[in-house]
Amino acid sequence: MKNFRIGSWLNLFAAVAGIVGLIALIVSNSISSAYALKSAGLVTVMAIGGILLALVAIWSPTKFGNHDFISTAAVVGAIALFSAVIGAMILERILMIAGLFSYNSQNMTGWSVFYAIVVCAVALVIANVALIIGAFTKSVKEKA
Repeated sequence: MKNFRIGSWLNLFAAVAGIVGLIALIVSNSISSAYALKSAGLVTVMAIGGILLALVAIWSPTKFGNHDFISTAAVVGAIALFSAVIGAMILERILMIAGLFSYNSQNMTGWSVFYAIVVCAVALVIANVALIIGAFTKSVKEKA
């Protein structure tokens, strides 16, 4: 870890933000069985895959140097998976969200699910931004 540069720290931050997003996803899915995601298993696996790819993006430069093919592919894959999780989550919850902002505004369970969705989406967007910025910076100290 003493050889880590800003890119590795940003990738680590992205992995932690991904874990926060995964926890919020699981919480939003378990608040009520009426609001459970139909693709909960797939979305959870995609979130875990994004976290693991962010960890690969931390590990790979320590073995192969900055901006290697493996870490680049891992960053792109993590961004794609986190974005897919956000999209799938919003797609399955759009009718609930529309109801909350129109005729069903007193549904406290729905609002709890909505807040958990917002936390998950924000955490995954932050993870994506950290991964993008980290992709353009050095991850490890160059050996002399």
